[in-house]
Amino acid sequence: MTGIGKWSAKINVLFMKLEGIVEIREHDGQYTFDFTPPERFKDVSFRYFDVYAEGDTIHGKGEASAFPGKIFEVEATFHGDTMSGKIILPFMGNKEIEIKDGHKIGD
Repeated sequence: MTGIGKWSAKINVLFMKLEGIVEIREHDGQYTFDFTPPERFKDVSFRYFDVYAEGDTIHGKGEASAFPGKIFEVEATFHGDTMSGKIILPFMGNKEIEIKDGHKIGD
């Protein structure tokens, strides 16, 4: 299964360099994300939906409590124990935020 496990990755949002943790699970063909944001955003909750795998890439949509009603898209591509991808913000003119230096930290 693509990307199953616990991952750490870096993202640069505006002028901040952040690191977050995501745990990806699969049950009966359905993928779920459990995202732990960096400490400074610990009060922001995230909800993910329409998550699916296509080859080595997982795609999904989500929303954050900090931006109610604003949907973002996530693409993460896995190569063994490494991962990279992007977050796409359609509500900001399809701005892309790079997900980089992703690495597996647990099963």
